[in-house]
Amino acid sequence: MTARDSVDPSPLLAAGSPAGLYVASPEGRLVDCNDELARLLGYGSREEALASAELLLGGCLASAAGGAAGAKAPSTSANEGFLTRRDGSAVRVMRTETLTEASGERLVVGAIVDLSSSRCTEDRRRELSEELRQAQKMEAVGRLAGGIAHDYNNLLAIILNYTSLVMEELDERSPVQKDLAEIKGAAQRAASLTRQLLTVSRRGLAQPVVLDLRDVVRGMDGALRAAVGGAVELAIALGPSGCRVLADAGQLEQVVMNLALNARDAMQDGGRLSIEARAVRVGAAGSLHDAHPAIPPGRYARLVVSDTGSGMSDDVRTRAFEPFFTTKPRGKGTGLGLATVYGIVKQWRGYIELASQPGEGTRVEIYLPLAARPAASRRGRAAHAAPRLGEGGTVLVTDDEEAVVTLASRLLAQGGYTTLTARGPLEAVRVCEAQRGRIDLLLTDVLMPEMSGCELAERLVKLRPDMKVLFMSGYTGDVLDGKLAARPGAALLGKPFTAESLLRAVRKALEGAA
Repeated sequence: MTARDSVDPSPLLAAGSPAGLYVASPEGRLVDCNDELARLLGYGSREEALASAELLLGGCLASAAGGAAGAKAPSTSANEGFLTRRDGSAVRVMRTETLTEASGERLVVGAIVDLSSSRCTEDRRRELSEELRQAQKMEAVGRLAGGIAHDYNNLLAIILNYTSLVMEELDERSPVQKDLAEIKGAAQRAASLTRQLLTVSRRGLAQPVVLDLRDVVRGMDGALRAAVGGAVELAIALGPSGCRVLADAGQLEQVVMNLALNARDAMQDGGRLSIEARAVRVGAAGSLHDAHPAIPPGRYARLVVSDTGSGMSDDVRTRAFEPFFTTKPRGKGTGLGLATVYGIVKQWRGYIELASQPGEGTRVEIYLPLAARPAASRRGRAAHAAPRLGEGGTVLVTDDEEAVVTLASRLLAQGGYTTLTARGPLEAVRVCEAQRGRIDLLLTDVLMPEMSGCELAERLVKLRPDMKVLFMSGYTGDVLDGKLAARPGAALLGKPFTAESLLRAVRKALEGAA
């Protein structure tokens, strides 16, 4: 007897097939199947699938035959569609079925091939190629912004604060006040542009907290309606369940506002702007996964901003997130609005997709991973208490830019603090070691040539365990990654600072609230 005579090859072929094979009744009840079909349907084994009383394969060829009992010749069909899994999700498949008879019983013999994995591979390849192209552009902008931001923000801090000091000394009626106000305004716009460039490249300073995306949108209702104007109908829809994400509240507000303003500009004659925030689940298969194959399975807070405006051509749509790309007239836009949105979303490990056609409006979908922790209260963000005068606290100020040290020391002294100054970290170590009295706070720059602010803080806190630390910087690079930036409520003062923001940050750091 040969091996072919002794072994029935059918079970082996079924077990090794990459397709889901099955035999079913005309009503769709499984008679037999292989393990691959059970996996496709969401069952742990072939036996579990066959034992299920709830399993019904919809769309069988026999059902469509409508009871043609006299049909003797087999009938075959092949079609592409969705297969409903055990958990209710859907997977895209190619389904081939043959209607036949065996021992006088009508049966459907079929094969199902999962298309989602092959399609996702190709879609993912295209997504990765586009993401790489976009990331390279952002990296180039980031290198440019990072290269100038540290020194540039130091200069802006000096310009802004000394201008303010002169304005305070001059009589309010002095004609020079107007000139100084122009200088101050220009410096503030320059600081804003620098912040935008850093945000685009995901190098900006951020204060991450767990917050509910619905609260962000809800709190912006009034500002959004004022921004888009009366000609645009604004519709806001919020989901029933929590949308907790780890992000910077101000940055999320910027995302929503930038998208709303872009939509407004695309609806010159009025229209409808819809903003939706809700929690969604992207499964390994299903309609959401098929529509967004680049998004890994998981639970997300989804922000959707759509309009009925003029839409975008394919060329414009593919370049929409590029820094400095704009279709607006010269002087009407910087080309950083959507690029900033992209940078913020990516900074918080999110995903963004844009769909648009000329004359059919634009739809932007943003997916941010849901956070496990409860959302922090947003009460009191808009109103800040005026900084109180210092109560004899001693602050050690260090920066590699001597003018910044002098400026910060002067502002702190005016606020009632005693200051010790050091030009750079090595001098700060010597001052700390020589100081016999208390040092309540170390105010240090982050990026310095001899050692970073983090390294300096670690060294000095060992000498003075009770000393608090406040970092200041307009650009941190990678120095704070995993140390400070990832900790919600981190003590960090952004440059260029004002007297008010400096005193407020120092007070909060000393109180342990920052």
